[in-house]
Amino acid sequence: MLITCDIGNTHIVTGVFDNTGKILLTFRIATNEKMTEDEFFSYFRNISKFNGIQIRDVNGIILSSVVPNLITIFQFFGRKYFNIEPMIVDLDKKLPFTFAEHINPTGFGADRIIDIVQALKDFPDKETLIIFDLGTATTYDVLQKNVRIGGGILPGIEMGINALCNNTAKLPKVFTSPESVLGVDTITQIQAGVFYGYAGQIKHIIKKIKEIVGDDAYVIATGGLGKILSAEIEEIDEYCHDLSIKGLYSIYQDNKENI
Repeated sequence: MLITCDIGNTHIVTGVFDNTGKILLTFRIATNEKMTEDEFFSYFRNISKFNGIQIRDVNGIILSSVVPNLITIFQFFGRKYFNIEPMIVDLDKKLPFTFAEHINPTGFGADRIIDIVQALKDFPDKETLIIFDLGTATTYDVLQKNVRIGGGILPGIEMGINALCNNTAKLPKVFTSPESVLGVDTITQIQAGVFYGYAGQIKHIIKKIKEIVGDDAYVIATGGLGKILSAEIEEIDEYCHDLSIKGLYSIYQDNKENI
């Protein structure tokens, strides 16, 4: 079995795959930079046991992280409890894409690497892909013929709500998908303004990208807020729920001979 850990700024998403590539389990916990390897093992053991998974069968671990301090903790987790040195996603791994000559790849995030790898695997017939990861921050990447030609980063919905509420003491920190663009009270007005305003940003970004790469570009979305936004934004062709953890599995399979 393979453990995949996608360590983000807000959540850590863990997956367990069997040796055929089937997802046996996924779970999400809050990111805590003070967490120890023993605390994470407690989460992992208890959730696995509840789902009837024998963790003694684990023979590989792979990590992607945008929180550098937690990489060491998860290395300790692998070494201490499974006698395994975790594989860490970075640009030194064997990957199915390259960067255009004008692109500076320095600091390119592991979270974006795993999304790109799996998108290329899942949509091999699409010449141009636009990949949105809608999480704490939103990232987008554009690939043509397996070459990344550019992308962007913008604050996520929750960051926008936090900024609004932190500077306006009386406003409640809430977010759900609104029933209407016309809010009837303070809470529903926040929901309407943030949701439809954010959807409008994404629509315009897609429009501007397609002016460059053409209308045949295939647009996919993933991330915690991807499902509700994809339902509103008709320009998104497909929502891919498990894109990130599947990307981790694919990278591990392509690089395990180098362990």
